[in-house]
Amino acid sequence: MTVGAETGRDLPGLARQAVDAFAESAARGRDRDALMDSAFAALFELYRATTAAERGSPAGQNFNATLAELLVSGNNPARISLYVVRTQTAAENGRHEGYRPACWRRSMLQILGDAFVPWDRFLRPGDLEAVPRIDDALVEVAADASPVSGEEVPAWVPESHWWWWEPARQAQAADVERADSGPLDAVVGE
Repeated sequence: MTVGAETGRDLPGLARQAVDAFAESAARGRDRDALMDSAFAALFELYRATTAAERGSPAGQNFNATLAELLVSGNNPARISLYVVRTQTAAENGRHEGYRPACWRRSMLQILGDAFVPWDRFLRPGDLEAVPRIDDALVEVAADASPVSGEEVPAWVPESHWWWWEPARQAQAADVERADSGPLDAVVGE
């Protein structure tokens, strides 16, 4: 990836930070959560700074190949599994104030799989099977979660990350159902 001269973006620097963070996670034995959170944060910064075309460029493909190797090396497979488990736990406990953190975690998994390395190249089979359970949990708890207003949904969130809007969608559906659920008594005139 190259530096965008017109915008001053240091894409090689951001890519290096992401690679370094995942390499550190692969190598270090302690700080499981902090290391993976830092790695996802660095990857997110790169995601925000790049376009799909840049991520698909030869330099982007080289980055993705390096990232794919790191995701399956050292401690990263276990750390990613733990991240998936914690995402599922956050989703299952996502009522009220916990829903938004569950959305963030779910979006980080989606960004990793959609924009960089497909899930089937690094997620363990059990982790792949957990993703639909995470989605089911988000749907299940959304009715009890505080709806996330349009201002609270980060601007970068693509529409395909439906979980951000699920509480509002369910609340709207419930309002429509309540409005339409009464009997339609004919008005009898004398």
